[in-house]
Formats: sequence, structure tokens, C-alpha cells
Amino acid sequence: MIEAINILILISLTILLGFIGSLFYDKTKIPDIIWLLLFGILLGPIFHLYDPELFTRLSNLVSIVALCIILFDAGINVDVGLVIEMLPKSFLLLALTYPLTMVTIGFSLHFLFPNNFSLLEGLLLGGMVSGTSTVTTIGILSTLERAGINVERAKIILVLESVLTDPIGVITCITLIRMIMFPTVSLLEGFKTMFLSFSNSIIIGSIVGMLWAAVLDKLRGKPLTYMITLAVVFLSYIVSEEIGGEGSGALAVLIFGLIITNFEYIAKILEFKRIFKIEKQLLREFHEEITFFMKSFFFVYIGLIISISQEQIIAGLLAVGIILAVRYIAASISSMVLKLNQLEKGILTVTVASGLPAMIMSQLPLIYDPNRQYFTSPEIYPNICFIVVIVTVLYGAFIAPYIAKRKAASLSKQDN
Repeated sequence: MIEAINILILISLTILLGFIGSLFYDKTKIPDIIWLLLFGILLGPIFHLYDPELFTRLSNLVSIVALCIILFDAGINVDVGLVIEMLPKSFLLLALTYPLTMVTIGFSLHFLFPNNFSLLEGLLLGGMVSGTSTVTTIGILSTLERAGINVERAKIILVLESVLTDPIGVITCITLIRMIMFPTVSLLEGFKTMFLSFSNSIIIGSIVGMLWAAVLDKLRGKPLTYMITLAVVFLSYIVSEEIGGEGSGALAVLIFGLIITNFEYIAKILEFKRIFKIEKQLLREFHEEITFFMKSFFFVYIGLIISISQEQIIAGLLAVGIILAVRYIAASISSMVLKLNQLEKGILTVTVASGLPAMIMSQLPLIYDPNRQYFTSPEIYPNICFIVVIVTVLYGAFIAPYIAKRKAASLSKQDN
């Protein structure tokens, strides 16, 4: 009974802290992520008010729920028409930044820490932290906008990049995990299995999405439509995992979310006679509440179970250094090709921040190998990702806006 009450207290305080942290962001410039992670660390590793073992036992459940929530969120918030229109502007930055960062981190970790990381395991860690968080990116850009800096063109490129890196990161990490778990399979056979798995995911997600769009059309104006949609999200994940194999559920959930909120656009392209009307805004508003809770609880949960060694801190800081260096190179090349001005180039080079997607991806090795048969120390991934998220979020909150403002002021003086 005591344990149940303590869990209830933890959930209540987590929700309140997440809300208060978001309210004070404008004044403190400290994202709520930091407060939530520190809150978890205080309750767990420092004061031992909560037993980390309890939360470790729940890690699979918490991680799968969080994975479904964040990918469904990514799917329903993607405007396919806008992505197709704006993709050429963001593709170059994305194509340069993500793979180059992942490969550099992967080789560096394998070379410097060979006992902890094979090349594939290093690439897996790189795949987790090479993307940018949409929420954190928007936060940085909002800070610059409030300072009177015009970020319009850069905003389109950066927001679309951050939206696309979530699914790309998850798919990349799941692919690498499958390669690590089945090393005896030939490369050709591995790609064949991966292709079939992802094809099944896309087919299942699309079919369920279209069927559910028809259901939502019939249920317009009825209560509880979001809650039963959430039930279908989890069922889609389970069915896809059973049919398509491990790793296919995540993509199915993403496709499911994308289909139901973009059904009208897709139906017109495919020339469907019947177009279903979905209350997209209502669906997004309800899901935003669930995402807020899941995000808040997940960061506190990570803080509770975290236990970082000195070597892992070094590895995390190394990854941050690589992320910043590669970002500068990729953004500089992209700016030249896209003919962006110096201010826009400056904004692109400094807008770097990991967040919830990286922390969720860090749980994937434990989700797909709970018996630790292939990953003997899966906790190394959340530990290092924790360092990367903390440092890049603080960088994005304080240093990146400062550099961008200095750049804007310098260019303004030159114009005068």
C-alpha cells in the first residue's frame, strides 16, 4: 500500500513539475527537461527515496508505451503536403548531418572504447543522438524570434529536419539492433529481412490507418474517440511486431498516425471516391496532453534509474563535441548550396539539441533484448544519451541563442 501511495505521489509531483517548468521557461530559459531529469536523480541515485530496481523492472513497459506515444505524435503532426513542398530545402542539411554524425560517433566510440562498443554498437549510439528534437528546436527559434531576429527561412528548414529525424532515427536504430542480434545472417539476407519487415509495417500501418479513418469519420462528434484511437495505436504495435517481426511495430504506429491525419491529402492523390473527414485538431490536442504526461514521467524515470561512470561521461561529451563540429560543417555546406545569408547560416550552425526521442531510442536495446543475450550492458545507452541530452539542451537554451544574437548584432553594425 505504501509503495502504491509513493508511486501516486511521484506521478502527481511529476505532472506539476512538468507544468511549472514549462511556465517558467520564458523567465529562466531552462527547459523543463532539465528539471525533470534532476528531479529523478534527486529522488533516486542521490536521496534513494525510490528504489531504482522497481522502475528497472518496468523499463520494457514504460519504454514501449513511450515509443508508441512519441511515434504516433510524430505521425499525426506531419503534414505530408508541407513535407513534400519543403523537403528539398531541408533534405541537404538532414542528409549531411545525420549520417555523418552517426558514422563519426560510431567510429570514434569503437576506436576509443573498444571493450564497450563494437563498430555496430557505436553506430547505434550515434544513431540515437544524431537527430534534433522538434520541441527543443522550436524553443531555440522562439527565443531568437522574441529577440527580434528574423528566423523565417531557417525555421522552415530546421523544423522539418527535426520532424523527419524522429522516424529516421528510430528506423535506423532498429535496423542496427537487428544487425547486432543476427550477426550470422548474410548482409543480403539481412537487408531482405529488413525490407520485408518494414514493408509489413507500412502495409499494416496503412491498412489500419485507412480503416480507422473510416471509423473516426463515423464517430465524429462522439465522446472518447481519442481514447479508443490510443487503444488502436497499441494494438497496431503488437500486431505488427507479431506479423512483421521485432522492430516493425514502431514504424507501423508512425504510419498509422500519418495516415489518419493526412487521409484527405492521400485520398485525393490516390483518387479515392470517398474522403473521410477527421477532427485532426481535436485529436492533436488530446494527444498533446498524453504526450506531455509521458514526456514528463519518462524523463523522471530516466533520472531515477541512471547510474553514470566517468568513462560514460567522457563518451557523452565526446559525442556532443562531434555533434557540434559536424553540425557546423553540414550547415555551412547547406547554406552555400541553398544561398542562405550569413545570419541564416549562423542559426543553422548553432541549432543543435537532443531530447525525448534520443532518450526513448536509448531504451531500444533493452526492449528488443530483455534477456541481455546480445547487449550485455544495455544501460550504457541511456547513460550516455543522458549526458548528450543534458549538455545539448543547456547549449540550445543558453549558448546557441547568445551566439545567434551576437551574429545578428554584428551583421546589423556592418549594414549600418
